[in-house]
Amino acid sequence: MSSPAGVVHQCPPPGGAFTLCCLRMTTELPAADWYTTDPLRVTCTMRQTDELTADSGDGSPCGWRELP
Repeated sequence: MSSPAGVVHQCPPPGGAFTLCCLRMTTELPAADWYTTDPLRVTCTMRQTDELTADSGDGSPCGWRELP
């Protein structure tokens, strides 16, 4: 089976509102994006990128800093 063009997100769990890959509501995502229940077919890397940014900073996941 060929991969669809565009980003493939992991479907929210039953009764859930947020995708498991990027924690966004399906209504926030572009209409051209796709959804799957198979985690191996997910191409969205938003959450992984955000986690790397938070982990590579000063240790604060929200980017908070002490005032001088």
